[in-house]
Amino acid sequence: MKSLAVLIGFFLVMTGIHNIHSETIMISPWIKNTAKLWSEQKIDDTRFVQSIQYLIKSNVISTPLVESSEHVYFLPKYGQTSFVTIYGTTGDLKKTNNVFLSITRPDGKIIESKAAVLESGVYQTTLLLNQDSPSGTYKVAGSYNGISIPISYFYVKESQLTKIPFWFKNNAKWWADSEISNSDFVSGLQYLINKKIFQIEYDLEKDPQRLYIDVEGKSQVRRGTMQSIIVTVTDEQGTVDGASIFVQVEDYEETKLKDFSGITDSNGNYFFSWEIGKYAEAETLLVFIDVTDGFSSASSVYTFEVTCHCGEQDCECR
Repeated sequence: MKSLAVLIGFFLVMTGIHNIHSETIMISPWIKNTAKLWSEQKIDDTRFVQSIQYLIKSNVISTPLVESSEHVYFLPKYGQTSFVTIYGTTGDLKKTNNVFLSITRPDGKIIESKAAVLESGVYQTTLLLNQDSPSGTYKVAGSYNGISIPISYFYVKESQLTKIPFWFKNNAKWWADSEISNSDFVSGLQYLINKKIFQIEYDLEKDPQRLYIDVEGKSQVRRGTMQSIIVTVTDEQGTVDGASIFVQVEDYEETKLKDFSGITDSNGNYFFSWEIGKYAEAETLLVFIDVTDGFSSASSVYTFEVTCHCGEQDCECR
């Protein structure tokens, strides 16, 4: 059986299905540990599949282009629901409006929807799926300010149980014991996925958002002094430079007090500051932060208190 994995890898290279060089494949140690536990039947198939999903998202393993993992959803089980996230960008910065969408289902039924556009130009909405939703290709078309937006597609498939051939547990054990290479192990997985012998469900709704926002600033600022805030944008690879930042400062009555915009530097940071008025009301202010890198977006809210000292004008002492 050990030679089977090597033969599979040779077959894939010779046929052009997948070209892998063992010296270039880097796989996190925790995945090998998971494979060993699975081969010893100490964890179930579901736990092992999670590690394979990680390899797919890391582009170590590829999936068929027609139904890539980024656009495939599976129907929920009976009595349950799930959501398809539909998003895009208009390309117009600091221009908010609504995008009007028409979602054509495989059975021809059209669902009309609309999504609010953020200042970053990004819009997002969701489509509910249940066990009666039709499987097949869904087409998303729409318009923004009377102009058509690019058409996109996603795929809905009937839920299937993951089936892993028994012999592959031997491969996992040999790989965990370093008796076969990373290339052999990945080639075997790639073959099973390409031939649809191994079915994987992509649970995209549980994926972490692609952009992350960290905000540093003063939690209390005395009026007449400066508030300084640093926004740091990161993704799964590290800091993100060149991301567009849009900031709006409001009070709880939704009165806009300040707005800022800019881009992150080479360290993923964007810095802004302003002076709190000498006679500003002592209250809690909200800083709404909207970030986009042109493909993905994220939002965050930071709050701080404006304070005053007893005896100052319009300062209520407690």
